[in-house]
Amino acid sequence: MRGAVRRGFTLVEASMAMVIISVGVMAMLQLLAAGTVSNEDGAELTTAVNLANNIHEISLWLAFQDTNNPGSPTTKETSPANYNDIWDMNGDTYSPPLDVSRNSIATYGNWAQQVTVSTVDPNNVTATRPNDPTQPTARVTVIITHRGKQVYQASWLITAPNS
Repeated sequence: MRGAVRRGFTLVEASMAMVIISVGVMAMLQLLAAGTVSNEDGAELTTAVNLANNIHEISLWLAFQDTNNPGSPTTKETSPANYNDIWDMNGDTYSPPLDVSRNSIATYGNWAQQVTVSTVDPNNVTATRPNDPTQPTARVTVIITHRGKQVYQASWLITAPNS
């Protein structure tokens, strides 16, 4: 009779051990899944920041005003490769996105760079004004999207050189 009782405890102990091990394995799988999602989100954000930096680099090499028509914000050139002032980028969406040489990155077809250039009050840079390149301060904003979902947004100020 003692042997039968002992076997019962062994089955209970084995069942408890299996439950404990199963809970541990499930927790480990959830941890691995969360880590994978976090890695994917981090890679997506890193790509978005780099794509925004591409637009920033492009804007640094463009003039503040169009040399042929300095008073007009609407003298857009035919393609990004021909842009000669920051106002040419206003309202553009690049998909696939541009690299710093203004060439499309074909392998990033699901990504887009949306650019807005707006005049701001030089004494209050949070106040947007009607677009006017004769005013000395503008804000460039780029929104990076991946598969139609916004991933990142960056803004910076650009000022006209002193005459």
